[in-house]
Amino acid sequence: MFDSSAPSAPLADYISHYWLCRGNQDGTHTIVPDGSVDVVIQVSDRTAQCAVFGTATRRRSIQLEIGAHYLGIRFKPGRARHFLAASARELTDRCEDADGVLDFELGDAPERIDRPDVFACLDRALERHISRHPASRGRIDDAVDAIESSYGALCMREAAALFGRSSRQFERVFLQAVGVPPKMFSRIVRFRRASALISSRAASLADIAAATGYSDQSHMSNEFRHLASVSPRALASRAVVFFQDAP
Repeated sequence: MFDSSAPSAPLADYISHYWLCRGNQDGTHTIVPDGSVDVVIQVSDRTAQCAVFGTATRRRSIQLEIGAHYLGIRFKPGRARHFLAASARELTDRCEDADGVLDFELGDAPERIDRPDVFACLDRALERHISRHPASRGRIDDAVDAIESSYGALCMREAAALFGRSSRQFERVFLQAVGVPPKMFSRIVRFRRASALISSRAASLADIAAATGYSDQSHMSNEFRHLASVSPRALASRAVVFFQDAP
Protein backbone atom coordinates (compact mmCIF):
# COMPACT_ATOMS: atom_id res chain seq x y z
CA MET A 1 0.00 0.00 0.00
CA PHE A 2 1.35 3.42 -0.98
CA ASP A 3 0.36 6.65 0.74
CA SER A 4 1.62 10.21 0.95
CA SER A 5 0.97 13.31 3.03
CA ALA A 6 1.80 16.99 3.06
CA PRO A 7 3.85 18.23 6.03
CA SER A 8 2.51 20.46 8.78
CA ALA A 9 2.28 24.20 8.10
CA PRO A 10 5.55 25.09 9.92
CA LEU A 11 7.42 22.67 7.63
CA ALA A 12 5.74 23.54 4.34
CA ASP A 13 8.65 25.70 3.13
CA TYR A 14 11.12 22.86 3.63
CA ILE A 15 9.34 19.57 2.96
CA SER A 16 7.61 18.66 -0.29
CA HIS A 17 5.79 15.68 1.22
CA TYR A 18 6.14 12.41 3.09
CA TRP A 19 5.55 9.07 1.41
CA LEU A 20 4.95 5.59 2.75
CA CYS A 21 4.98 2.12 1.20
CA ARG A 22 3.78 -0.62 3.55
CA GLY A 23 4.48 -4.26 2.70
CA ASN A 24 6.48 -3.45 -0.43
CA GLN A 25 6.04 -5.98 -3.25
CA ASP A 26 8.60 -4.63 -5.74
CA GLY A 27 12.14 -5.93 -6.03
CA THR A 28 13.52 -2.68 -7.40
CA HIS A 29 12.64 1.00 -7.64
CA THR A 30 13.80 3.34 -10.35
CA ILE A 31 15.15 6.77 -9.45
CA VAL A 32 15.30 9.54 -12.05
CA PRO A 33 16.55 13.14 -11.78
CA ASP A 34 14.23 15.24 -9.61
CA GLY A 35 16.38 17.92 -7.96
CA SER A 36 15.48 16.72 -4.46
CA VAL A 37 17.05 14.96 -1.49
CA ASP A 38 15.17 12.13 0.24
CA VAL A 39 15.51 10.52 3.64
CA VAL A 40 14.29 6.90 3.47
CA ILE A 41 13.53 4.70 6.48
CA GLN A 42 13.32 0.94 5.87
CA VAL A 43 11.74 -1.34 8.47
CA SER A 44 11.33 -5.11 8.20
CA ASP A 45 11.14 -8.11 10.52
CA ARG A 46 14.92 -8.36 10.37
CA THR A 47 16.18 -4.80 10.49
CA ALA A 48 15.48 -1.08 10.60
CA GLN A 49 17.73 1.34 8.77
CA CYS A 50 17.75 4.86 7.40
CA ALA A 51 19.51 6.28 4.34
CA VAL A 52 19.83 9.65 2.61
CA PHE A 53 19.49 9.75 -1.17
CA GLY A 54 21.13 12.75 -2.79
CA THR A 55 19.97 14.65 -5.84
CA ALA A 56 20.05 12.36 -8.90
CA THR A 57 21.47 13.37 -12.27
CA ARG A 58 20.80 10.08 -14.02
CA ARG A 59 18.48 7.12 -13.89
CA ARG A 60 19.36 4.24 -11.62
CA SER A 61 17.63 1.31 -9.95
CA ILE A 62 17.86 0.42 -6.28
CA GLN A 63 17.16 -2.94 -4.69
CA LEU A 64 14.17 -3.22 -2.36
CA GLU A 65 13.24 -5.83 0.22
CA ILE A 66 9.97 -7.63 -0.42
CA GLY A 67 7.58 -7.19 2.49
CA ALA A 68 9.49 -4.32 4.08
CA HIS A 69 7.94 -0.94 4.95
CA TYR A 70 9.49 2.21 3.45
CA LEU A 71 8.92 5.71 4.82
CA GLY A 72 10.31 8.76 3.04
CA ILE A 73 10.83 12.48 3.53
CA ARG A 74 11.08 14.42 0.27
CA PHE A 75 12.76 17.79 0.82
CA LYS A 76 12.08 20.69 -1.48
CA PRO A 77 15.08 21.50 -3.71
CA GLY A 78 17.74 23.29 -1.71
CA ARG A 79 15.93 23.00 1.63
CA ALA A 80 17.58 19.82 2.88
CA ARG A 81 20.53 21.99 3.97
CA HIS A 82 18.61 22.89 7.13
CA PHE A 83 18.36 19.24 8.21
CA LEU A 84 21.59 17.58 7.08
CA ALA A 85 25.17 17.72 8.27
CA ALA A 86 26.41 17.28 4.68
CA SER A 87 25.86 19.57 1.71
CA ALA A 88 23.65 18.47 -1.17
CA ARG A 89 26.72 18.58 -3.39
CA GLU A 90 28.41 15.90 -1.27
CA LEU A 91 25.39 13.62 -1.69
CA THR A 92 24.72 13.98 -5.43
CA ASP A 93 24.07 10.59 -7.09
CA ARG A 94 24.86 8.86 -3.81
CA CYS A 95 23.05 6.95 -1.09
CA GLU A 96 24.56 7.39 2.36
CA ASP A 97 23.75 5.83 5.71
CA ALA A 98 21.89 8.41 7.77
CA ASP A 99 24.36 8.17 10.67
CA GLY A 100 26.54 11.24 10.52
CA VAL A 101 24.44 12.79 7.74
CA LEU A 102 21.12 13.50 9.41
CA ASP A 103 21.20 16.56 11.66
CA PHE A 104 17.95 15.68 13.44
CA GLU A 105 16.43 12.79 15.40
CA LEU A 106 13.71 10.71 13.78
CA GLY A 107 11.94 10.24 17.09
CA ASP A 108 9.57 7.28 17.20
CA ALA A 109 8.70 7.37 13.47
CA PRO A 110 10.54 4.09 12.63
CA GLU A 111 8.74 2.26 15.46
CA ARG A 112 5.37 3.64 14.35
CA ILE A 113 5.82 3.04 10.61
CA ASP A 114 2.78 0.74 10.58
CA ARG A 115 0.63 3.15 12.62
CA PRO A 116 -1.84 5.73 11.24
CA ASP A 117 0.01 8.58 12.97
CA VAL A 118 3.44 7.95 11.41
CA PHE A 119 3.36 11.17 9.35
CA ALA A 120 2.49 13.15 12.47
CA CYS A 121 5.54 11.57 14.13
CA LEU A 122 7.73 12.95 11.35
CA ASP A 123 6.11 16.38 11.76
CA ARG A 124 6.96 16.38 15.44
CA ALA A 125 10.57 15.33 14.87
CA LEU A 126 11.23 17.92 12.17
CA GLU A 127 9.38 20.71 13.97
CA ARG A 128 11.48 20.00 17.05
CA HIS A 129 14.64 20.38 14.99
CA ILE A 130 13.49 23.68 13.47
CA SER A 131 12.56 25.04 16.88
CA ARG A 132 16.06 24.28 18.12
CA HIS A 133 17.83 25.37 14.94
CA PRO A 134 15.72 28.13 13.35
CA ALA A 135 16.09 28.24 9.57
CA SER A 136 15.75 31.45 7.60
CA ARG A 137 14.83 31.73 3.97
CA GLY A 138 17.72 32.82 1.77
CA ARG A 139 18.06 34.41 -1.65
CA ILE A 140 19.14 31.07 -3.05
CA ASP A 141 15.61 29.84 -2.25
CA ASP A 142 14.16 32.70 -4.29
CA ALA A 143 16.28 31.61 -7.27
CA VAL A 144 15.31 27.94 -6.88
CA ASP A 145 11.61 28.81 -6.66
CA ALA A 146 11.82 31.10 -9.68
CA ILE A 147 13.40 28.37 -11.80
CA GLU A 148 10.71 25.91 -10.70
CA SER A 149 7.83 28.31 -11.28
CA SER A 150 9.15 29.05 -14.79
CA TYR A 151 9.40 25.30 -15.47
CA GLY A 152 13.09 25.73 -16.23
CA ALA A 153 12.65 28.61 -18.67
CA LEU A 154 14.23 31.31 -16.48
CA CYS A 155 17.60 32.40 -17.88
CA MET A 156 20.60 32.00 -15.59
CA ARG A 157 21.34 35.74 -15.65
CA GLU A 158 17.92 36.47 -14.16
CA ALA A 159 18.34 33.69 -11.60
CA ALA A 160 21.72 35.09 -10.53
CA ALA A 161 20.16 38.54 -10.24
CA LEU A 162 17.58 37.16 -7.81
CA PHE A 163 20.46 35.76 -5.76
CA GLY A 164 22.08 39.18 -5.76
CA ARG A 165 25.70 38.19 -6.40
CA SER A 166 27.96 37.31 -9.30
CA SER A 167 27.11 34.38 -11.58
CA ARG A 168 30.10 32.46 -10.28
CA GLN A 169 29.06 32.91 -6.65
CA PHE A 170 25.49 32.03 -7.55
CA GLU A 171 26.54 28.79 -9.23
CA ARG A 172 28.77 27.79 -6.30
CA VAL A 173 26.09 28.38 -3.65
CA PHE A 174 23.39 26.76 -5.81
CA LEU A 175 25.50 23.62 -6.27
CA GLN A 176 26.11 23.36 -2.53
CA ALA A 177 22.43 23.82 -1.69
CA VAL A 178 20.72 21.83 -4.45
CA GLY A 179 23.37 19.34 -5.49
CA VAL A 180 23.48 20.23 -9.18
CA PRO A 181 24.39 23.41 -11.09
CA PRO A 182 21.50 25.78 -11.89
CA LYS A 183 21.51 24.90 -15.60
CA MET A 184 21.24 21.21 -14.80
CA PHE A 185 18.46 21.93 -12.34
CA SER A 186 16.59 23.85 -15.04
CA ARG A 187 16.88 20.85 -17.35
CA ILE A 188 15.53 18.57 -14.64
CA VAL A 189 12.60 20.89 -13.91
CA ARG A 190 11.69 21.06 -17.59
CA PHE A 191 12.04 17.27 -17.96
CA ARG A 192 9.72 16.64 -15.04
CA ARG A 193 7.15 19.13 -16.33
CA ALA A 194 7.17 17.44 -19.73
CA SER A 195 6.95 14.01 -18.07
CA ALA A 196 3.88 15.05 -16.10
CA LEU A 197 2.16 16.36 -19.23
CA ILE A 198 3.01 13.21 -21.18
CA SER A 199 1.75 10.96 -18.38
CA SER A 200 -1.53 12.88 -18.28
CA ARG A 201 -1.82 12.65 -22.08
CA ALA A 202 -2.50 16.38 -22.11
CA ALA A 203 -1.37 16.88 -25.72
CA SER A 204 0.70 15.41 -28.51
CA LEU A 205 4.42 14.89 -27.93
CA ALA A 206 5.23 17.66 -30.42
CA ASP A 207 2.91 20.10 -28.67
CA ILE A 208 4.32 19.19 -25.25
CA ALA A 209 7.87 19.70 -26.51
CA ALA A 210 6.93 23.18 -27.74
CA ALA A 211 4.99 24.06 -24.58
CA THR A 212 7.86 23.08 -22.27
CA GLY A 213 10.58 24.97 -24.12
CA TYR A 214 12.32 22.27 -26.13
CA SER A 215 13.40 23.32 -29.59
CA ASP A 216 11.51 20.37 -31.09
CA GLN A 217 10.33 16.84 -30.30
CA SER A 218 13.75 15.41 -31.12
CA HIS A 219 15.36 17.71 -28.57
CA MET A 220 12.90 16.52 -25.93
CA SER A 221 13.57 12.88 -26.79
CA ASN A 222 17.33 13.37 -26.47
CA GLU A 223 16.90 14.99 -23.05
CA PHE A 224 14.68 12.14 -21.86
CA ARG A 225 17.21 9.56 -22.94
CA HIS A 226 20.06 11.47 -21.33
CA LEU A 227 18.31 12.09 -18.00
CA ALA A 228 16.17 8.98 -17.62
CA SER A 229 17.17 6.46 -20.31
CA VAL A 230 13.61 6.38 -21.57
CA SER A 231 11.87 7.86 -24.59
CA PRO A 232 8.84 10.15 -24.32
CA ARG A 233 6.90 7.67 -26.45
CA ALA A 234 7.62 4.84 -23.99
CA LEU A 235 6.40 7.02 -21.15
CA ALA A 236 3.29 7.97 -23.13
CA SER A 237 2.48 4.29 -23.67
CA ARG A 238 2.96 3.70 -19.93
CA ALA A 239 5.60 1.06 -20.69
CA VAL A 240 7.76 2.86 -18.13
CA VAL A 241 6.56 4.09 -14.76
CA PHE A 242 9.05 5.77 -12.48
CA PHE A 243 7.16 8.38 -10.52
CA GLN A 244 6.27 7.57 -6.94
CA ASP A 245 6.50 11.01 -5.49
CA ALA A 246 3.30 12.97 -6.01
CA PRO A 247 1.72 14.13 -2.74
